[in-house]
Amino acid sequence: MKFGKIFHLGVVVRELDAALRIYEEELGYGPFERDNGAFFDDKMVNGKIGPGLPMKSAIYHADDYEIELIEPTGPSIYMDYLQRNGPGVHHVVLKTKESYQDVLSMAERVSGRKPRLDVRFPNGTPIVFYADLEEEAGLLLEIGPEPV
Repeated sequence: MKFGKIFHLGVVVRELDAALRIYEEELGYGPFERDNGAFFDDKMVNGKIGPGLPMKSAIYHADDYEIELIEPTGPSIYMDYLQRNGPGVHHVVLKTKESYQDVLSMAERVSGRKPRLDVRFPNGTPIVFYADLEEEAGLLLEIGPEPV
């Protein structure tokens, strides 16, 4: 398998508005596009259709990378991370031409674990996965059905 540059950083924060002020006013990133997580409503999250991923988020799109800030607003993979580790980098997307299935297979072979997050449309079409290499490499690798 071959991976390239880091394309996306997913950062879990305690309070989105406070974090946005720092990123935009002090660090010079922006503007960020805000989202309330509603896209994930009515999707299959880890095999269950339900409230999705309760969160507020904002994403900065640069020419060749993205920064996503995520404030968990209810039980989720993001709230678990925040309670366990505090704020910080939660997941990354690495550029690759590998298929999502090949990346998932590699991660399962290396770690022996299924994806930490598996989001699909109700018909089963994949949307996004977090391949779990956290114990082995400190990495949750976000992948989708289309190469980045």
